[in-house]
Amino acid sequence: MKNTFLSEMNARGFLNQCTDLEKLEKISIQKPIKAYIGFDSTAPSLHVGSLMQIMVLRLLQRYGHQPIVLLGSGTTLIGDPSGKNSTRKILKHSDIKKNISSIKKIFEKLLSSKNKKTKPVFVDNYNWLGKLKYIDFLKNNPS
Repeated sequence: MKNTFLSEMNARGFLNQCTDLEKLEKISIQKPIKAYIGFDSTAPSLHVGSLMQIMVLRLLQRYGHQPIVLLGSGTTLIGDPSGKNSTRKILKHSDIKKNISSIKKIFEKLLSSKNKKTKPVFVDNYNWLGKLKYIDFLKNNPS
């Protein structure tokens, strides 16, 4: 098998499941793909729990694909939905924006912006969740 993004992900133990690995492999060999990973914006920096995801984005980029970095101020406004005993502190949108700016600087050091085709795309899910009033709905209708 040719050394590809997916074969290296698999060899490194980064890949657990895939619906149709052969088809995805074929597509990713034929043309560049885009893939996103979302990151929490509750702090001005990332923690070690984000390291593997960052490594996957770098690997994706190294094989000629384009990473999309989702910095979710929309979901950060909602709080922690993971079923913990207490929810995390709800931050002001202005504080979240500062955190995103700081985190983006980290990614600008870790991912290359030299190649237009593989340059990372940064998105914030508040841009569409805010318009849908989804955040207000979730905050005001817990359960």
